[in-house]
Amino acid sequence: MKNKKILIIGGTGALGKTLTKRYYKDNKIIVLSRDEHKHVKMKRIYPDAKYCIGDVKDKDSLLQALNEHKPNVVINTAALKHVPICESNPYESVKTNIIGHKNLIDSVAMCNHQIETLMFISTDKACKPINVYGMSKAISERLYVDYANKQNDIKVVLCRYGNVLESTGSVIPFFKNLLCDGAEYLPITDERMTRFSITLEESVDLIEWTYNHKDSHGSIVVPKLPSIKIVDLAKQLAKNYGKSALPLRFVGIRPGEKLHEDMVSFEESLRCVEYEKYFLITDKIMPETKDGYTYSSSDRVLSEEQVRDFLIEKGVI
Repeated sequence: MKNKKILIIGGTGALGKTLTKRYYKDNKIIVLSRDEHKHVKMKRIYPDAKYCIGDVKDKDSLLQALNEHKPNVVINTAALKHVPICESNPYESVKTNIIGHKNLIDSVAMCNHQIETLMFISTDKACKPINVYGMSKAISERLYVDYANKQNDIKVVLCRYGNVLESTGSVIPFFKNLLCDGAEYLPITDERMTRFSITLEESVDLIEWTYNHKDSHGSIVVPKLPSIKIVDLAKQLAKNYGKSALPLRFVGIRPGEKLHEDMVSFEESLRCVEYEKYFLITDKIMPETKDGYTYSSSDRVLSEEQVRDFLIEKGVI
């Protein structure tokens, strides 16, 4: 993306900051979020960006930002994303993760200038969802696909991906804090648990590919990612801190958690076009797709040695 006005909703979060870093030099960035403290910190690093206090739950604040700054591209990264929090606060999750997206879609349709591209960032938990977070994101996916199908004036695209390495509140910072604080053990939900892993930079690469692809309108783009056993991740982090002998304690799966995540369901695979690094889930059955499949984190699991190499390569250890 170059020479664009880019509005990043939820722009003070980990992904929003990485998008700002990538696109700041060649574009005009507008950051919208409700966290004034994070605005102040970001403005010190990116002084030429524009900053708006706003919330996806407040349609007026969205419409005001769209009309005032007239962005070409709108990227919505805002979400309540922590599974246990969403499980215990289902209505708040609905307000942010469903109604918030409907507010944005309505605001985009109502604003007084032509937006070129609207982008939604989803999650693997929206595929065959069993928790509030995944269910709300799955419904939001359908809102964007439905909006895309009803018009061709605005390119509407969706990205779905897995756990972002070292993002706020994720398992790696959690383990690192325990290791630094002298914990007597590392808690693991289940020895079998696996997760897809992606870096923030790879997340932006996915967004860029989706933005540029000629057939991405109204489709969900899914990256091909490595999968890691959480127990192997914990062992490698402990080893890196010189605590190889630190015990692991299995504490049980939390409400709403899966053992493994899926990013493409069997039913979606019948509507899927495969590329070298990505899947493109469309709304049309592909005649050439004879046998369906699932794309699950239980497949392509890295060995413990490969996990260490992966973490070194990605700068985690």
